[in-house]
Formats: sequence, C-alpha cells, structure tokens
Amino acid sequence: MPTPPPIDQIDPDRGAEGAPEFSGALPADLVRALSWLRGHLAEPVDLPSLAGIAGVHARTLEMHFRIFLGTTPLGFVRRMRLARARQELLRPRTEATVTGIALANGFSQMGRFAAQYRSAFRELPSTTIRRARHASAGCFDGDLDEATRLTSIALPLAFAVGRAQCNAALDELGRPQELAPGYGLPKAIAGWCWAQRAAHDFGSTPEADRERACRLAEEAYDLAPDDALTVTLSSGALVLLHRLEEADRRLERALALDPWLAYAWIRRGWMSAYLGDSDSAVRELKIALHLMPFEPLRHITFIGMGCAHFVAGRYDRAALWIRSGVEAYPDSHWAQRIAVAAVALTADFHGLGNACSESPSSSWARVFSISSGFWAMRAAMASASASVNPLSW
Repeated sequence: MPTPPPIDQIDPDRGAEGAPEFSGALPADLVRALSWLRGHLAEPVDLPSLAGIAGVHARTLEMHFRIFLGTTPLGFVRRMRLARARQELLRPRTEATVTGIALANGFSQMGRFAAQYRSAFRELPSTTIRRARHASAGCFDGDLDEATRLTSIALPLAFAVGRAQCNAALDELGRPQELAPGYGLPKAIAGWCWAQRAAHDFGSTPEADRERACRLAEEAYDLAPDDALTVTLSSGALVLLHRLEEADRRLERALALDPWLAYAWIRRGWMSAYLGDSDSAVRELKIALHLMPFEPLRHITFIGMGCAHFVAGRYDRAALWIRSGVEAYPDSHWAQRIAVAAVALTADFHGLGNACSESPSSSWARVFSISSGFWAMRAAMASASASVNPLSW
C-alpha cells in the first residue's frame, strides 16, 4: 500500500533489523495503473491491457494490487465504479437515470449492477436516486449552510486530539446542531470529541462523556448513513467506547462509500492496530499517506504507524514514527507517552535479549494501561502483570 513521503533524517520504511518492509512509495507500475483508472473507469478494463499501461507483466501488476491494496485489479475497478456510481446517484442531475449512471461508470449489465450495488450499499440504486431527488427538492436552507460552515471550523480542532482543542470543538459544535438538527456531521464530530474526553482524560466526567458520545454517534449514523466522513467519525467514537465490531462495520461501509477518503483509511489503520494486526495497520496507513501526504492529518497517521510497529514489537521503529508525528504536531502529548514507552522497551529488550518472555501484544496492553506519570518506569520494568484493554488510552 502507499507509503509516506520522505522523512528528514530517518528511513521509516526499514524494518526493526534493517530489512525493508515495503518500498518507500507505491510501485511505479501501480501508480501508473491507478492514475489511468481514475480517468477511464467507464471504459472496458482487462488485466493484460492495464498491465500494458502500467508497463509490467500482468502477474506483477496483480501481485502489487494484492500486496498494496488488498484486492485484485478488476476487484479494485469494480469497487471504484460502484463508489462513483453511488456519488452520482446521491447527487443526480435533472436528466440522470439509473441506467445512464450505470453505463457511464462501466456497467453494461443492469441486473448485475443492481445486485452488486445492493450488496455494497444495502439498497437498490433506484432507491438511492429517488431519495436523493426528494431531499434536494426543497429551496436553499440558510441554516444548513451556516451549520456546514461552523462545522468545518470545528473539524480541525477535533482532529488535533488535544484537551484544549477537543473542548473548543465541542463549544463550536453546539450551534450547528441547533441550526440543523438533521445534519449528521456535527453530531458525529461531537460524539468523537466526547469519546476523546472519556478515553484521554480530557474531562472530569468520563461516564457522562461516554453516554453522550454513544448517543451522538448513533444519531449521526442514523441521520447520514451515506456520508462517508460522518460514518467514519461515528466509527471513531465507537472505537474509543470499545465497541470494536460495530466500529469495524462502519469503517467498511465508509470505504465502500468513498474509497478515496484518506481519513477513513487512517481510521482503518488504527482499527487494525487496536486489533493487533500490525501488518494490515501499516499497509492501510500507507494508503492514507499516499492519498493525503500533507497535514492536517499526517501527524495522526505517523503516530498510528508507530502504534502499529509497537503492536508488532518493533519498538525502535515505533519510536521513530511517533517522533516524526510529534515533530509535525508538538501538542500531541498523548503520543509522547507511547514514544517514551517504545524507547524504554527498545533499550530493555536490547539488553535482555531472549531472556524477556513478554509478547508484543501483552506489552501493548500493559503500556497502554499505564498512567502518564509512570509510563517510562513501568515500561522499562517489563512487568507482565497488567492485562488491560489497549483502548483505555
């Protein structure tokens, strides 16, 4: 999957023992194939022709799709076509029809298109376009427009994942929820912020904060199940509330709705790290970095990469990735605690060698259960006595 851009003075694509994990960027043939596909989804696509455009053998291109994107070339094409058709059905032009949209996105068999669409989005394409036309039949909504503006102002504050910024975001999100009670995005952001308060000790009423987070995440999803960003943010709240299965299902839906949403890939990578699947976490976060190589979210992705390496027991890589994230966003104090633990464990494991029997997964659970004041000391002790859900941080 996509990889981060170069980082000053470190090589994050080298493994803990010097072996490369993946190349420093997506393979050039995969980049060429993806670039071409973005502008030609409506055209017939076959593997030999796509391989010719990419400049490699078909088997090589298929292998790269599987390694870096987790699917086959034609599976990727089908997913992109469905996502684009979904977007057009949700925002139909006056003369648009389901058949016309399907044909314009490379589907020639209407029955197969309807079946694949229903499998992906849990409704028929005719239902989507009918609902979208009904929703757009009204006149301009000034309150919704203002709510959209205010929500966009609050969003970067929520993404900062800091005590002051989180509380500021909640202050900003009150008004848009009042102006547009049917607008899901501000509720999703607020739900995520309340979950941050509970999970990161940003407030003094964690139980009440969890209840608010849960309620808002559900309300947001019910209001906007077709908005990828809203669905992704509601999933983020559920992760911090330890409802991983439901959060995982929402992430898959968000990526089906919009496979190019970088933040959904960030959350997908963090989810894999939470579940202990470090290989998938690294691959998915590299996709996010390819889609979004600049701030404001790159630092969260860097820190997520560090956590993925931490899960795998690659504490030196974890420390370097998290350091880069903190350097990009110095207010990420919560991430500094993970870096301290990684550095301590690196020194500890290098000194003890095979004498230490603690597994990487138990290290993750233990370190993430420690309060910030005793972080480094407890990590260096390598005590296996604590066994707490890693989501507690």
